[in-house]
Amino acid sequence: MKHRLICLAAVALLSAAGTLSMGAASAAPIPAASSTLDSTAQSTVERLPGAPETLQSLLARTMEQDPQLLVARALEAASGERRAQARSRLAPVLNAQALQGQSKETLFGEPVDGRTSESSVGLRWNLYNGGADLAELRGSAHEVGAAREDVRRAQEEIGERIANAYAELLRNEELLPASRQRLSEAQRLVALVTRSTELGKLAPSDANQAQAALLDAQVAHGQLLADLRSGRDRLASLTGVTLHPLVPMELSDAFLNPDAPAGESGLLAAARMRAQATDARVLPWASTIAPRIDLDYNQQLHNSSRPITDAKQDHGWLVSARWDLPLGGENQARRAENVARAEAAKAEADRVERTLQSELATLPPRMANSRSAIDQLDEQVGQYDQLVRAGELQYQAGKRSLLQLVQLLESRYVAQQRRAEERYKLLAAQVRYLAPRGNFLPALGAAQN
Repeated sequence: MKHRLICLAAVALLSAAGTLSMGAASAAPIPAASSTLDSTAQSTVERLPGAPETLQSLLARTMEQDPQLLVARALEAASGERRAQARSRLAPVLNAQALQGQSKETLFGEPVDGRTSESSVGLRWNLYNGGADLAELRGSAHEVGAAREDVRRAQEEIGERIANAYAELLRNEELLPASRQRLSEAQRLVALVTRSTELGKLAPSDANQAQAALLDAQVAHGQLLADLRSGRDRLASLTGVTLHPLVPMELSDAFLNPDAPAGESGLLAAARMRAQATDARVLPWASTIAPRIDLDYNQQLHNSSRPITDAKQDHGWLVSARWDLPLGGENQARRAENVARAEAAKAEADRVERTLQSELATLPPRMANSRSAIDQLDEQVGQYDQLVRAGELQYQAGKRSLLQLVQLLESRYVAQQRRAEERYKLLAAQVRYLAPRGNFLPALGAAQN
């Protein structure tokens, strides 16, 4: 009896193996869309020109051509020129004058042919105007610093934007092998069930269920390929270059450590510099009633005008003091406006700092949760691999239904999706964590300013 049972088991195993081999042989022609999807994936991923590159190398060859950075650098240059204008106000102004003309005049009742021919040079120097020029020079110096920080802010925003698109593309590329595996297993399952249905071992409803699972896998695979293409197109549009194959993105733990020295983000540094600039432009109250003191010097170079009707000055100098006191209160209102702008700029810098600090407080727990979830999902995917293999054998032995096997395959793919999503969340949180601390560019080895 024992030998008889062993023989029956051997026959059953051989029959199952034969069924699997026949199912595998008939799997290829069933879903014609599979070959199309795989060829599309190969064209979007495997046929990219050039050697693989990292996020660092991608930023190195694209950042300097980014329009946002070009705008920031142009504004930095403009702020430097504005500072030069403010510095120029402290220096004297040289002027030259030349007059040439003719006229018909009457002098003491007699007609005279008049001729004007003279030239002179002069120097005008504002010695004091209530400190407005010095205040503008100090403010413009801070504006130059703010513009320089705006350049760094632009670099950080460009890098963060490209890094997020890079990480999203890597998420889809990581999920692609799992999607192909799911599609292949669904094809093999359809072939197996179809063969068993033809032999009368299964009901037609099982074949329909297997076909429905295959269609679901095909739709999901097609959607993933579309996301992959759109993600690559988006990254190419952001960088403005032809993309090379990408390698996984790694960020140095030295900068992710909460105890690591933190700098200051370009956004916050620029806001603080602008607050200092507006504060530097606030003049003392006494400046609203202070005089304007000017020095004028004139030197006659040539004068052959005729007729001479008055005294001719060869050279001379003059110091003048002038009080301009608008009775409508313009001077006081202008100073009050500068005070209000300084308060607003300081409040804006405080708002930016609080916003960044509040965001930073939420990121470490999220990163820790993503790391833990990735480890758990790695273990879960490994367990599902074992369950799928066991479930196939149990299904062939009649101990598990087709629905249960399909659910196992679906559950494993969901776990693989969640693992890829958690890795993307971790990378995005790390990138966001580095930027407000001013460590994003150093972590990528990107040049600053």
